Amino acid sequence: MLNLSENLKELMAERGLTQTSLAEAMNTCSSKMSSYITGKRAPNYDTFVALVEFFHCSADFLLGLKEYPCEEESYKPSQSFSERMRTILRETGTSQYLFIKQTKISWGVFYNWLTGKSKPSIDNLVRVAKYFDCSVDFILGRV
Repeated sequence: MLNLSENLKELMAERGLTQTSLAEAMNTCSSKMSSYITGKRAPNYDTFVALVEFFHCSADFLLGLKEYPCEEESYKPSQSFSERMRTILRETGTSQYLFIKQTKISWGVFYNWLTGKSKPSIDNLVRVAKYFDCSVDFILGRV
């Protein structure tokens, strides 16, 4: 998550945002934002999506998987993760069984994603993107 904190700092500096002003804009507390900025904690799925949409940048850039923020890209709003995951599985012809076997993501965790009871961690988002050999933005339905 070091890349996330470094890239978050870079985006904040470019826009002249302080930790406090970003926290206010994101409707969260300054201490939570501090933990993301210092790399002590990764944001949850919803906060991560809110950050990439707020900065209008690539999710892959924010995670350090891509070198440039791609702010000029035309991103769509992210889709429901459960719907997006079902679509990707269907379009790639990947069975749920094969996916959980090859990614080693537990059935319970995966089931909760599909039913919308939970959303993946940032690490699992990256894992899913690597499995499908695509960008995190694609997994989120932004491109």
